[in-house]
Amino acid sequence: MLKKRLGFILLLVGLLTVLLSTAVKAQELLLVDVEIPEGYQQLKQGDPILAETQIILVGNNRTDTIIDVLIEYMIKDKEGNLITKVSETKGGVVRIQTVKELQLPADLPMGVYSITTKASYKDIAGETSASFKITRNLGQEQFSSSFFNTRNLLILLLLGIITLIFLSAYQFWRIGRLYHK
Repeated sequence: MLKKRLGFILLLVGLLTVLLSTAVKAQELLLVDVEIPEGYQQLKQGDPILAETQIILVGNNRTDTIIDVLIEYMIKDKEGNLITKVSETKGGVVRIQTVKELQLPADLPMGVYSITTKASYKDIAGETSASFKITRNLGQEQFSSSFFNTRNLLILLLLGIITLIFLSAYQFWRIGRLYHK
């Protein structure tokens, strides 16, 4: 009777071990997060986009083995059409953090776009995206606007200097008149 119970307990422990090991393998996944810094959420035509990516390897029980993860960065328009794509492989144990600058085409029309980051390791994958906006290139208008502001400032400064000269001349003239009397 004791042998039967001991055998039954060993069988249950074996089954539990197998179930737990398959459950851990089933929970193995990649958590992917992409963020666009505040200064890069609204870009001018021809500006590069900056993406901060964080990948967490969940369910990886071996903390001494470096895992190579394929990271793909894809820029898409609002209809989902692919604009550009860049891939790289990074190694990590538990977490991989990257900052990637992607050059956008200079003739990219104004509008809302998204950067999608996909990370994959063996048959495990994770994907996320973030949006950004392309606005009109204001380089020439900003130059002309600042030029006019500078010109107005110089005119104001010149008028102030001329006013000071006239006021000083007037004061010298009054002092000279008082002195001669």
